[in-house]
Amino acid sequence: MINPDLPIRKTIEDKLNRSTFAESLAKVMLDYSAPYSFSIGLYGKWGSGKTSLLNMVLETVEANNKDTVILRFNPWLCSDPNQLIAQFFKQMATAIKLKKPAGDRVWELIDQYGDVFEATALIPLAGQAAAALGKAVTSSAKRRVTQKTADLQGTKNKIVEKLTSNNMKMIVAIDDIDRLSEEEIIAVFQVVKALADFPNTIYLLAFDYDVVIRALSKVQHGDGKEYLEKVIQVPFEIPAPNMQSIEDTLFSKLNEILDDIPEEMWDNYTWADLYQQGIREYISSIRDVIRYVNVFYLKYSLLKGETNPVDLLGLTCLQVFEPFVYAKLPNCKKTFCGGTVFSFESQKEEREKITQTLNDLFLEKNTITNETAVKQILSILFPKVNDAIGHSFFSGRNYTSDTFLLSNNIAEQACFDRYFSLMLEDDAISTAMIKHIIFDASEEQFKEASEELYRQGKIIRFLEEITAYAKNKDVNAINSERAKLIIKCLAQQWHLFEVEEVGFLTIPFQWRFLFCADYLLNRIATDDRRDFVLSLFEDKTVQPSTLSLLLEDFETSHGRFTEKSAKTDTQILSLEDVLKLEGIFKNRVIEELDSRKALDEYNGLNFFWMLGNIDQDLASMKKKELVTDTHSLVKVVRYCLSRGVASIGRGSHNIWSLQKDTLAEFVDLQAAYDQMKAFVNTSDFLTLSKSDQISVVAFCLVMDKKDSELRDNCVLEESINREIHEILERLAQKLDSGSESSLN
Repeated sequence: MINPDLPIRKTIEDKLNRSTFAESLAKVMLDYSAPYSFSIGLYGKWGSGKTSLLNMVLETVEANNKDTVILRFNPWLCSDPNQLIAQFFKQMATAIKLKKPAGDRVWELIDQYGDVFEATALIPLAGQAAAALGKAVTSSAKRRVTQKTADLQGTKNKIVEKLTSNNMKMIVAIDDIDRLSEEEIIAVFQVVKALADFPNTIYLLAFDYDVVIRALSKVQHGDGKEYLEKVIQVPFEIPAPNMQSIEDTLFSKLNEILDDIPEEMWDNYTWADLYQQGIREYISSIRDVIRYVNVFYLKYSLLKGETNPVDLLGLTCLQVFEPFVYAKLPNCKKTFCGGTVFSFESQKEEREKITQTLNDLFLEKNTITNETAVKQILSILFPKVNDAIGHSFFSGRNYTSDTFLLSNNIAEQACFDRYFSLMLEDDAISTAMIKHIIFDASEEQFKEASEELYRQGKIIRFLEEITAYAKNKDVNAINSERAKLIIKCLAQQWHLFEVEEVGFLTIPFQWRFLFCADYLLNRIATDDRRDFVLSLFEDKTVQPSTLSLLLEDFETSHGRFTEKSAKTDTQILSLEDVLKLEGIFKNRVIEELDSRKALDEYNGLNFFWMLGNIDQDLASMKKKELVTDTHSLVKVVRYCLSRGVASIGRGSHNIWSLQKDTLAEFVDLQAAYDQMKAFVNTSDFLTLSKSDQISVVAFCLVMDKKDSELRDNCVLEESINREIHEILERLAQKLDSGSESSLN
């Protein structure tokens, strides 16, 4: 619903209670009857509603007196002052002809009067008329113009005589005078003052007082005010619109746009603060309302459901009224988004950074309309900003990642970019899709959607959304049956998701399954939960490596296999149930190892830590039996490697670390090293996947101690890639040489 920035045309559309003023002014004009003209000036700034008021006055006149001739002259249609004057009289003649076609043909005289200005470059000066014939006019045309110009006053006298005898009333309305060039403004007032001072004629002129005064000063020795006073007999300052009426209009239009928003998506307290402390400072006219609402409607239509409506209203205010600040905001994502850090030193550093960023936003003071209002809006949108600059007016809106993610708040980094790009960020999933998958999708549909999101690189975002919905009990609570379906699907699929999160601030990908499962399990009744988890452990499609994640979580809550004490408030199952799960888990691991399926699954051996805690002898025996060939050795080496990030010098680098002690529980390290060194020189190395090649080379480089700048058992990823490249080149040359030998 885009609102055109157009004035109202009828009194019934009046929302600013100006119709009473318009009716009174119309009555004065209708009662006027005198043998001379007079002029009314409607003074108002751009956007103050001059045109709307003028429309209501003329509507009232037409409704009460059908005989009055009304000319609405639009000077914008004229290209220069000379044409403006000629067209004025042409249009006046047409208006009279349409209203009084059978009367004394005064309109013909007025039309002829305009011909003089159309055929020449006649530009009236202040207080007099002077003619200058155009060079392109022919001699005969010049003679005709000279003759007409000589009798210009005579023609005007005849017009006055006929208008007087016909008792004809005319109202001439001229709007937007302040938007003309200075020369055209001067021409309009010269027409009214010197050329068209006809009897019983009322001029209704609408303009910005200051603009017109500056233009008229050029023809009155610097005193445009004195000249204007000679033309305008009745000046009216447009009544300032009541702020309550403007706000009523704003809220009415916003309600039309937001009428279908779910109640839980509307934060009334934040909106109240945002409006009172910030947006209200920019809304002072109906034109402000229209500009603001139009931009908001467009943005909201494109991202409905993907942005928080209150946040979008605040940001749109900056976009419309503080464009220079808005243009810089996309660069503030890392500084403004998220929550406040806990460390005192970090808090101090963070506040200094936010303060500096704010200073950069306001660097060009002449481009800012209201710096205080901008800070208020930013403080409400971004809790970190509020905390840094200490705006005590605002006490709510504490940042929590899950709540802000579900509400699509701009202060959540995952949602920030869409507010500026008008599209979802690369790793985002539409809110509608997320809700459908979590609350409505069948088991098959859920799995298909999960696998598709994994292929798109969005699996982490998907898990974050599930966790947020599982934690938040106030927004579309996940019921018991949906919780069981989601856990079951994720558990059955978990071994398919090959994701490594690398970085100083990242968390292990495997933990994300537990984040989801813990909160979802709490949505299931205690008795039902026990049976559900038991069925999950007996499900042959759920890999033991996935079960070990769940079992570790259950064990830890009872203080088992950890230095931490038991936490009764986080215990999802009783200890008796956990011990029963251990037995099921142990049997599942034995089946997986005996079939050797674990070797070919991603992270398929990640159950050994848990197995060792439950039955150390069994774990040791199975480790010694596992490696029987190069293939199994490669898989065990991969199990003992981990990827991470290390600071070296001024930069950070990806590294691989080998857990030698763990690997030694499976094989003799030196024998394994000799086997791998020989293996990399065979064509069988080429048959390995990229990840397996990395495992083999990383192991060899760690054993060679190639990266001296790193701690023991670590190697740079770039060193691994360089070594793999050299091995592949060497093997390629070897194969080429072998082909040539066979040909010879």
